[in-house]
Amino acid sequence: ENLDLCNCRKIPLEAWKKLGDAQWPNLQEVNLKFCFRENGAGAAEALQAVASAGPSLTKLDLCGCGQIPAEAWKKLGEAQWPNLQVVDFTACFQENGAGAAEALQAVASAGPSLTKL
Repeated sequence: ENLDLCNCRKIPLEAWKKLGDAQWPNLQEVNLKFCFRENGAGAAEALQAVASAGPSLTKLDLCGCGQIPAEAWKKLGEAQWPNLQVVDFTACFQENGAGAAEALQAVASAGPSLTKL
């Protein structure tokens, strides 16, 4: 299963909230590139859903999501992605490093499967 919302910068907060308590145990690839380039509304809901992906997640692309607030990154704190291979956080922390610890903690759960960060 893949979730590709690349460049969907105009998704309103109310729509992101529909993810609520989503559980995607078979999710393999997530592409949210540029979704949170202009603002971080809905980032917490999106990242909470991504964190639920579990061991099947192999690719996470958040390139250009520089407006994700620190509180939203905390949603990844408990994520366990042992099969994660590719992560793209390009420009996520270019202006502000808040939340980087939580993001990198989730990536650290990948172990030896990680091939690109």
